[in-house]
Amino acid sequence: MKQHIQIMVDLLTNNDFNALLEHYLTSSEAENISQLAFIYLQGQKSLIKFGFYQQIATDFIKKKSLPLPLIREFKTNEMLSFFTPVLKLKDNFNAKDNHQRNVLHYLLAGDQSRVTHVEPSFNYLRSMMLFESNETLCIALCQRDSKNFTPVEVYLYSNQNLSLLPTHELSALFALIEIEKKQQVVDEINYKLIIQAVAKICHSQVQPVNIELERLLLIATYYNKPIQKIVNDMS
Repeated sequence: MKQHIQIMVDLLTNNDFNALLEHYLTSSEAENISQLAFIYLQGQKSLIKFGFYQQIATDFIKKKSLPLPLIREFKTNEMLSFFTPVLKLKDNFNAKDNHQRNVLHYLLAGDQSRVTHVEPSFNYLRSMMLFESNETLCIALCQRDSKNFTPVEVYLYSNQNLSLLPTHELSALFALIEIEKKQQVVDEINYKLIIQAVAKICHSQVQPVNIELERLLLIATYYNKPIQKIVNDMS
């Protein structure tokens, strides 16, 4: 175990939270990321202590901002849930890393390292936007990365899971698309790139390209095009 983590463990064991915060504040950014990863993993191990570790992570980042390299780690619903209080602080939902991506870009892209691709929690995001009036989250939904993709476009472009979404998640995704469209005009330049990428995903998964494919319905909805045109453009 690395020294900066061992010190953290010792301070946690002794319930010395003032020293624990001071240790985090004086650690490097790389050390902060591994410290937050450690705290996150401890929170995942115990439902009873989940809130305890979540509060520690929140206190850390409240005092020393969100480490930007941590943004690319937001690939799972579990990560989003644990760090939601952190993301609500200041403008953390729309903070960007060196690829100009925010946490929503990575979340909607999905975890490419998993054998089974878990769908992003569209319903969770919609609920935060609609019922908590989270303005920075709405801003994050419209931000573009270095490839000019919004988070929803990243989902359409790169998420590998082509299986049907549960009804409530599909409905929530439609709502997110509507929220984005009310804030900004869709950039047509990305349409061709997305259908080319989806065609490759379909080919790699031996997935027939037809009007029954839900991803094509979503592309049609986002770009306001007839679904048969999308099928034709992909052939």
